[in-house]
Amino acid sequence: MRLIRTLLLWYLLGLNVACSDLILHQKSLKDFAADFETANVQEDIEALLELFDRRRMDPKDLTILKTALSFEIGLPIKRIYFEELSGTPEESIAYEKAGTAYRGSLKPKCCMVVDYANHDGLRSKFTLGRNQNREWKIVTAMPNPKK
Repeated sequence: MRLIRTLLLWYLLGLNVACSDLILHQKSLKDFAADFETANVQEDIEALLELFDRRRMDPKDLTILKTALSFEIGLPIKRIYFEELSGTPEESIAYEKAGTAYRGSLKPKCCMVVDYANHDGLRSKFTLGRNQNREWKIVTAMPNPKK
């Protein structure tokens, strides 16, 4: 019985630590969501791009990103919320394309989910990380140098 209680205690402590990132950074995440929504409403692609970590981003990938954003920018947003990472491969942004390995530009911390208020129920998920200035940024793919 004592072992079960100890395991349960460790489990609950683990849940508390896992949830703490979203709780600790609630205000800064809320501010990030407000910046995202403002850029979207104003259809300001440059302001929207500023929310992405674009350092060392391939110019072709930046063009693809702009094209993808052009399909969503200006759509009415129903809500924005944040989730813990679930461990899916797309959250880590680790893949290979045309013989080049890619990784995330920042360490993933959480996901921002944007539900759009359209008849299709469009939903976008963005992986967020914090840069050296402790600013939230949307994680992008960058070439992973060979070791």
